Order: sequence, then C-alpha cells, then structure tokens
Amino acid sequence: MKITIRVLDLIENTLKRVLSAAQVPSCNEVQCGWAANHIFEGAKTLAKDFLSKRKEWEQVFA
Repeated sequence: MKITIRVLDLIENTLKRVLSAAQVPSCNEVQCGWAANHIFEGAKTLAKDFLSKRKEWEQVFA
C-alpha cells in the first residue's frame, strides 16, 4: 500500500472521529485560551463535506 493512501486513510478516520465526537476535548477557558472560538457544529459540517468528496482526494491539479 502506498504511503499516500495510508495518510488519506488516517485523515478519513480522523474526520469520522470528529463526526462521532460529543464535544471538543479540553474546550474550556482553563485548558484552551481559544475555547470560545470553537464552533463544534461547523467542524462537523466541514468534516462531512470533506468525507463526501473522499474519492477526489487523490486527484492532484497542477
């Protein structure tokens, strides 16, 4: 298996974990100074959009 494919599989699995998450880890003012800027539903929407185009990820445009 090509390294590129394994990296894309890793990205895919990470995005799937975003979709299955119930909250952002450490999303509070003590552990993250930018906690107020987290937009969890927006992250899920983007993850879903990226995953919907999974078949296109290997295409490279010059």
